[in-house]
Amino acid sequence: MSYQVIARKYRPLTFDDVVGQAHVKTPLRNAIRSGRIPHALLLTGPRGTGKTTLARIVACCLNADKGPTETPSPEDPACLEIRAGTSTDVQEVDAASRTSVDDMREVIDSIRYAAAPGKWRIFIVDEVHMLSTPAFNALLKTLEEPPPQSLFIFCTTNPEKIPFTVLSRCQRYDLRRIATAEVATALAEIATAEGIEISRQSLLAVARAGDGSMRDAQTLLDQLIAFGGTQIDDDRVADVLDLIDRQLLIRIMTACIDGDAASGLEAARQAFDSGVDAKRLGAELLATIRDLVVLRVSPESGLVEASDAELEALRQVANQTEEARLRRMFRALLREQEDLAWAPDPYAVLEMAVIRLAGMPAGDQVEALLARIDALERNLAGGSGGSGGPSGGRATQPRATGGADGNARQGGRGRSATPAQETPTAESKADEPAPERTRPTSAPVAEPLAVPVPVAPVATQPEGASEPEMAVATSAPAFDGEASLDTIFDRLRAFGQDRNRGLFAALEGGRLLDRSAGKLRIGISSSTAVRRLDQRTGELEDICTEFFGESVRIQLVALPGAGGKATPAVQTADNEPDVAAAARKQRQDALQHEAVNDALEVLRAEILEIKPNAERQPGDHA
Repeated sequence: MSYQVIARKYRPLTFDDVVGQAHVKTPLRNAIRSGRIPHALLLTGPRGTGKTTLARIVACCLNADKGPTETPSPEDPACLEIRAGTSTDVQEVDAASRTSVDDMREVIDSIRYAAAPGKWRIFIVDEVHMLSTPAFNALLKTLEEPPPQSLFIFCTTNPEKIPFTVLSRCQRYDLRRIATAEVATALAEIATAEGIEISRQSLLAVARAGDGSMRDAQTLLDQLIAFGGTQIDDDRVADVLDLIDRQLLIRIMTACIDGDAASGLEAARQAFDSGVDAKRLGAELLATIRDLVVLRVSPESGLVEASDAELEALRQVANQTEEARLRRMFRALLREQEDLAWAPDPYAVLEMAVIRLAGMPAGDQVEALLARIDALERNLAGGSGGSGGPSGGRATQPRATGGADGNARQGGRGRSATPAQETPTAESKADEPAPERTRPTSAPVAEPLAVPVPVAPVATQPEGASEPEMAVATSAPAFDGEASLDTIFDRLRAFGQDRNRGLFAALEGGRLLDRSAGKLRIGISSSTAVRRLDQRTGELEDICTEFFGESVRIQLVALPGAGGKATPAVQTADNEPDVAAAARKQRQDALQHEAVNDALEVLRAEILEIKPNAERQPGDHA
């Protein structure tokens, strides 16, 4: 008798022999026991998971001499004929080679005859997805209303290629990949029956190489027996299956966790010299990090498939660091793994990945760094309010010049050199409908100066401060104690534009009337705008609190003459038209226009931008 491979010799003969797939075996058993046999079954799933085997077992259960029964005898004559392919009542059709309408017409003609001498007329169609569309269409009517005591069993690895009209006429059962531990147990039983000595570690390696397919694992075991005879050691298994030494993977991860990049590179070079592909080594390292994370989170869950010795070694490595660091390592290596397919030298990419993993800091170091950043932010926020309280003391932190737009170190100036950002002169006083302003109560009283005070004086940098420290300081608004209210208001509006452009556009034409400890009084050029902004005072206060670094309350008032009356044109000291002042007056007129304010109130809209007529493009609307 010719030799029979293990996959055929140990093919399951009953439901109990099938490894795994309990979610499929149980309903099929119950259907046979209760007599609720459908007229069409669809068995899908990966290769080597038992689709055709289950189809033959169902056929044996229905046509056994003592059937229908869920436990047919393997020695039953009808079962022997079915397994040998000589039964006249059970026919297997290879849809990969018989795809045409004529082939399905033969099946349709054959199913009209009653089973003789069996009980059921059964057609097992393997790789059914290979049938042509006309062949599927020809089968539809018979599949929907087949003759009594007839059954179609379809098997496929690609159910998505089957028409929905066929799927709707079948009971579908999806087979899953078989667990590695179950495959290894089944292989151990086969090895015992064959008189083969092989370790549990090697059986697990074979099961992993089978990737959930029992047939693939049995084929690999057959190959190992042919290579090593009845004595199969672990080294021989690694050679035949081209496996990566697990100890090398553990050495690499141990070196990365210990921060020893040199040892990690040596272990990686040893794996590369043994013929391991760089991409494959990276994938195995990813799987190892995954095992370490799982063992760190749930050490006794059984989610890591390895031998007892490997599990103990992995637990020791996992306990050397925290889970968060392992997860960061996984993400970093995953990004590097994506580059291996396109790199001209994949092994160099893998080496850089190992060095990066070895240099990744522990979680406590990251937490300490975050704590330092939080402390720095609190210090900056605590001193960013300019004049801080009733005592009139100024902030002691380093302050950079410039406003919220970050134009620091520009020759000691603020955001720009426009008149709106300088100390009020006769020009700006001509626009000022409110009475003369007073300085904030918290600002220190200074002697009158003979010359105007610049918008943002040059900030004094502490001796020894580095450039990055100054860059950080520019993010916090800082004011000289003598900064004018107009200057503060201009900087506040520039800061608020980035946070809420529509809200701060409504402040166009307004001015800061008073600033005291924790309170701002803002004048608005339109009484309608005041009513509209009153509903959003909370948003305005939040942004101002962020700007000044302290809690701020806001009072909105309408400026005198806010009814929309025109104001005289502003002239410079030399009695020449001031373009900037004229543009500012034009924007004020737009904000004070009754039709504009009525539209904003009715439509609940916001002004995002005011564009003078001179800047309008030909396609812009008025």
